[in-house]
Amino acid sequence: MEVKHQVFVSSTYRDLVEERKEVIHALLELDCIPAGMELFPATDEDAWSLITEIIDGCDYYILILAGKYGSTNSDGVGYTEMEFDYAVATGKPVICFVHENIGDLSSSKVESSEVGKERLEKFRSKAQLKHCKFWTSPHDLGGKVSRSLIQLKKKHPSDGWVPGRYAADQNMLSEMERLRSRVIELESLANENSAPKDFDELIGGEDEYKIAWNLFVDSEGNSENINLSATWDRIFSYCGTALVGECTSQDLAQKIRLVYFHAIPKEYRDFNKFERIVLYKNCEDQICVQLQALGLMTTGDKKRSVSDTNTYWKLTPFGEKYLIKVRALRRSSSR
Repeated sequence: MEVKHQVFVSSTYRDLVEERKEVIHALLELDCIPAGMELFPATDEDAWSLITEIIDGCDYYILILAGKYGSTNSDGVGYTEMEFDYAVATGKPVICFVHENIGDLSSSKVESSEVGKERLEKFRSKAQLKHCKFWTSPHDLGGKVSRSLIQLKKKHPSDGWVPGRYAADQNMLSEMERLRSRVIELESLANENSAPKDFDELIGGEDEYKIAWNLFVDSEGNSENINLSATWDRIFSYCGTALVGECTSQDLAQKIRLVYFHAIPKEYRDFNKFERIVLYKNCEDQICVQLQALGLMTTGDKKRSVSDTNTYWKLTPFGEKYLIKVRALRRSSSR
């Protein structure tokens, strides 16, 4: 009779979404049952009791470490490290996968504080005392998990789980199907709420986009071509509020014009009127393409009359979070 094994996958989450997907797929291909806290719905039970209960029910434990130490308890110990320590203390067969070179990771995926870096380095050293492999990419990680788990199962045989068709009742089968659906749902949600894979490689944030406009420079009507600059975050902060409920291309263009009207130097502001500002089509198109590439907006999907030929735009789920980030009021750092 074929035996299936349950494997607890422990890691930080937000910075390792793609890596966890590769590992989960690798485990499923090996007929293993992946387990991890993001796969389970919230309960009223004590969180740590639930974690230990799940680890106890698993046959093997996998640790994935990259550039983040992760959230900590009140004593400053990371939850991922607590899971690792518990698995080791209870004699669970453990295998660790540590990123080979943290310097290759983007700044958003590494610890920024000295305290976080120190904690991570100590954890990496501890993990390397166990059976450890180094990885460089999600695909590389998935392959190494597959090969390593085969060897781990041979070295540490486990009773595992009996397939449902032999021992599970209908309730068990329904629960398994529910959990599979939950995995798919969470993976889809993570993709929708995450930045595009190449987000850090794209021009955006505090990078500037310049547009040359012919402006009046004095009360005599003399004009000059002047470069007006606005950061991509500033452009999005103006456009984002219109995108909340979907807007037309014309509405979006008006917001972009307003950004650059406010970028006119003060000494020329009184000589130029907003109505005179013209947004060139190629500039409008470039801004629209860039906001889409950054994963901040997409085409609208509300039902409208057949006679409505306007193009509509709306925020993406990631765009909604990013808009809050760039528009939210913050306390002064000087306090």
